[in-house]
Amino acid sequence: MGKGSRAERELVNIFWESGFAVMRSPASGSGRKHPQPDILVSDGEKIFGIETKSTSSDVVYIRKEEIEKLEEFCEKFGCDPLIGIRFDWKGWVFFHPGECKKTE
Repeated sequence: MGKGSRAERELVNIFWESGFAVMRSPASGSGRKHPQPDILVSDGEKIFGIETKSTSSDVVYIRKEEIEKLEEFCEKFGCDPLIGIRFDWKGWVFFHPGECKKTE
């Protein structure tokens, strides 16, 4: 199991233990045929589509296409998009795609 899969499973457990319902995408990774987030999370009122990343660095670069696919899925599904990053030195941090700094 890779570092990303371990991080996703960790996040799934954190949400379940916090009272949320969680569904992890069985097709995680870049080989997805259709856009979908790594996990879907709901508390019965709000639903979030979350793209997850894990890093030992203090910065993460996410391809524009990944963000666009997340936003496309969430718009069609009727949920809010989030990016969840697990920093080895800090733990989980969440961002709305619009909060991400764009680079060249």
